[in-house]
Amino acid sequence: MKFIDLIQGSEEWLAWRKGGVTATDAAVLVDQSPYKTEWRLWAEKTGYAVERDLSSNPFVRHGLAMEPAARAAAEIYFDDLLLPMCAQASHNPLLRASLDGLNKDSEPVEMKCPSEATWIEVTTLRQNSKAFKFYYPQVQHQILVTGAKRGWLVFYFDGQVEVFCIPRDQALISQIEGVAPIFWDKVVKRREPQKDPARDLYIPQGEEMASWLYQAEEFRLLQGQISELEERLEVMKERQSASRAAMQGMMGDYMHADYCGVMVTRYVQVGKIDYEKLLADKSAGVTQQEIDSYRRKSTERCRVTLTNDMAPRLIVDKGVTDPVKDLSLDVESFYI
Repeated sequence: MKFIDLIQGSEEWLAWRKGGVTATDAAVLVDQSPYKTEWRLWAEKTGYAVERDLSSNPFVRHGLAMEPAARAAAEIYFDDLLLPMCAQASHNPLLRASLDGLNKDSEPVEMKCPSEATWIEVTTLRQNSKAFKFYYPQVQHQILVTGAKRGWLVFYFDGQVEVFCIPRDQALISQIEGVAPIFWDKVVKRREPQKDPARDLYIPQGEEMASWLYQAEEFRLLQGQISELEERLEVMKERQSASRAAMQGMMGDYMHADYCGVMVTRYVQVGKIDYEKLLADKSAGVTQQEIDSYRRKSTERCRVTLTNDMAPRLIVDKGVTDPVKDLSLDVESFYI
């Protein structure tokens, strides 16, 4: 293990992280991350895209705020001073880790400050919890970098700690050592990894780009006209509702009226049954899995959202942004 003299969170630290495969990258490269794909990681490492800013995320802010308390609690638990530091593997400087703590036996200690819901899941399901499974590759990567025989994963919540001793998993470590240089070769050569159609971003290329530009402007133009019509329609509905209320008022206790081309019928509609509440109140012991077995087949839907930027969010590659940088969000009507 080679120590790197950097302050975690500094610009130099960010550049160092970007120049190698870190412990937080490990879950992505072994396909254990629900948040990021290999393509997205490649895009961020090459500068094709920028990382999402999570500084305003309440869970991230909570974690940062609780960090000092978590460290203090962990140091009491281990009766040891846990020093945060940056390190690279002695045998391969590509492999890097920003350690929350390193104990006196040079074992990595990773600290997490989860939400209450995640804390309950961790303390209940332990190694079967989603959080443990997600952070497991991260700790194994830290074990790889430090050369330790084991590492520690510490969850902290409201003055309590849940500590997991994680032995060295040589099979997973070998997998990380195998995929890391392959991935980094793609970064260096800017060779795009295979995208996951269910999670990654479709960006039109070649002839499809021109076709998409036309269809997108057509859609925005029509959406603008639809919005104007909907505003007018809403005004008409409000006026119509006022007329209906006036006629209902004139009817008094009468349930039916028919005059001047308008028939008004008043009726009582039986309320809908809240089946979810019924199940909760009357069907103790019924699992979500059993409920799902009665669920009808899923259907695919499509939602289109108009954005305030012509370029895709977080994508900064000029090959993507240049074709649309001079285009206006105000659509010209000559397209129809």
